[in-house]
Amino acid sequence: MSSQDPRTQPTCGLSVSELTSQLEQELQNDVRFHPIMGLFKARESPDVQYYSPEVVKIIDEMRHWNVDEGFKHHERHSWKTTPFKLEGDAVGVAHKVVDVVERVEHDIEDDVHLVLKTHTKVFHYDPEIEQVIHEDGFKNWGETVRFEAGYTLVVRTIAGVCKIVKWAVSEGRKVRVAGFRHSWSNVFAADGDVLIMFLPYESLVELPYKDPPSSFKTELSGITEVVTVAGRTAPAGHGFFKIMAGTTNEQFRKWCLRHRRYCLPLNVIMTEVTFGGTNAPICHGSGLQTKTLSDLVVEVQYVDATGDVRIVNDPVELQAASGAFGLLGIVISLTLQLDEMAVVDMVPVRLPLPLAIPPPRDFDLPPEVQKMIEEKGITKEQLEAAQMEFEKRCERDWYLEWFWFPYQEDVWVNTWSRTPISDPDLDIKAYPGEDGTEVQEVEETLAQTLIYYQPFNLLPGHLQAYAFGAASLIALPNVKDQADAIKTLQSEAEHFRRGIQNFRCWDTEWEVPVGKHDGRLNYATVQRAWWDGIAAIYARPDAPVRVALEMRLTGGSDVLLAPQRGNDATAAIEVLTTLVTPAEDWQSFMQDVADRWTRYDERDERGRRMRPRPHWAKQWAGLEVDGKPIERYMKEDAYRDAFAQFREVYEQIVTKNGSTVEKTLSVFGNEMMQRLIWE
Repeated sequence: MSSQDPRTQPTCGLSVSELTSQLEQELQNDVRFHPIMGLFKARESPDVQYYSPEVVKIIDEMRHWNVDEGFKHHERHSWKTTPFKLEGDAVGVAHKVVDVVERVEHDIEDDVHLVLKTHTKVFHYDPEIEQVIHEDGFKNWGETVRFEAGYTLVVRTIAGVCKIVKWAVSEGRKVRVAGFRHSWSNVFAADGDVLIMFLPYESLVELPYKDPPSSFKTELSGITEVVTVAGRTAPAGHGFFKIMAGTTNEQFRKWCLRHRRYCLPLNVIMTEVTFGGTNAPICHGSGLQTKTLSDLVVEVQYVDATGDVRIVNDPVELQAASGAFGLLGIVISLTLQLDEMAVVDMVPVRLPLPLAIPPPRDFDLPPEVQKMIEEKGITKEQLEAAQMEFEKRCERDWYLEWFWFPYQEDVWVNTWSRTPISDPDLDIKAYPGEDGTEVQEVEETLAQTLIYYQPFNLLPGHLQAYAFGAASLIALPNVKDQADAIKTLQSEAEHFRRGIQNFRCWDTEWEVPVGKHDGRLNYATVQRAWWDGIAAIYARPDAPVRVALEMRLTGGSDVLLAPQRGNDATAAIEVLTTLVTPAEDWQSFMQDVADRWTRYDERDERGRRMRPRPHWAKQWAGLEVDGKPIERYMKEDAYRDAFAQFREVYEQIVTKNGSTVEKTLSVFGNEMMQRLIWE
């Protein structure tokens, strides 16, 4: 292997042919890398899938190598290593990954410790509240936030939540909820706080995910139809449903499949999240006609700082309460407006990178893409036709999503429209179904096996990214003929990918505003954001992006703290990488891409500038925008008016219930959010 530091390597040589050649040269003389080469050979066949014999054999080979070399896997898909001999230039490359190996090894030791010793006891003589023993050390899913909680509690009843809040107030402690811990930003509790959960501890933190046992009974999960809310009935084609905050997306998906009457018009892809968890930081789905999950909320039920149950259903107050980050209290239920069930024909397809979302005409393409266009003989006429097809998708389809895996020649395009469900559709099968879900679990196992296969980590970063991307494309369906469309329910299509919970990653996302002119979407801004992401990845020889670039298009939002608020439309664009990526490389790349995505002077139809904002739950800490620390940018520019309005409505809500802003924040406050909104 070459001992050259990847950061000093030239930015050229990242075409698929060159990367394949580099990978072969690096790996051909080392038997430990034969499984990786086998994966690439399998990829050459368009019919190969992860569950094919060729790929199953590769997984087995990797596992055997890990065992033979002393790499120990456990149920958390992590690994440990014992030293082995490195020869020649491999020593130089090994030095590059020593720090990453030690960091991951330390995290695994923490995980194994958790598996061996987790147990609970009854808290304050209430059998509906369990205190988790010896597990007050908090670590979020993306491993970016850690602290020592004062108490870690699992609660099953509303009365139990009230009891915990009253006790915490008497002890002078704050109370925060943490479910699956999927936020990367520090929206959690802090040292000494009381941390509560609505599901079993093991279900929330252990990987791979397992549903709570049948013996776990709780009133904080469940779905109930509601006829009216504050005298209002749901509009035609919709329904009101009270969803308890501890309800998971998987539970909701099964409910939709069982009843086939209603579904959400939008949702996050992951199923291992709770409604309380996706609502609090104002998460979104996909579709230019959609807003955010918080925009669907018509009533919030929560426990306030006095330990009493309160309700907010006033439309003005909901602009703050529907996405309040737990600052009002412990949310116990959300009543959402659902859509009547719809049917979709999924036709996900791989398209050449230059044709999936064509670059703007004046865009300075990376040399690798220019070479790709030349080698494939892509003509000006083809690019113009691709432009028309891209715009047609945006105007026609309900769901809009694109994935690009670094250095791959193809983009995975997943867009679909929907039609109302009819009697013949009542027998439509789930997607991907039980067998398909098992297959996807195998696929996630391969991804995790590849990332934590130690010889893989001795490769330069750009070859890690290329290998992972090639493997990922095998996993995704490629429907080339409309006749082969995947017909399923909308609630199934929204969760087309299962097992994401089992693959930890880092993720930064920006909500880039997109204007409309004479009612027409400014497609150039969408295209520029997409290609700025691609160009930023190609420009970095250290390959800080080793998973994917993803973009979904959405509408705006009426929620005060929503990043999409005030936008005509929004390009929700994100970049993901592995946890073995050097942290300093990832942080500097987040700044690189933020510089690109925040430089657009996008105006709405009234001429007002729309500000790019980061997704609250993703990684953005420590960045700068327009030369300002990002928190200052958010306070002075991106959320200046929104923060002022939120403070006003927040105070109105708490004082109406006989409390104060100071008292409420002393019980439910979060340091970061308080610093942004109130300081």
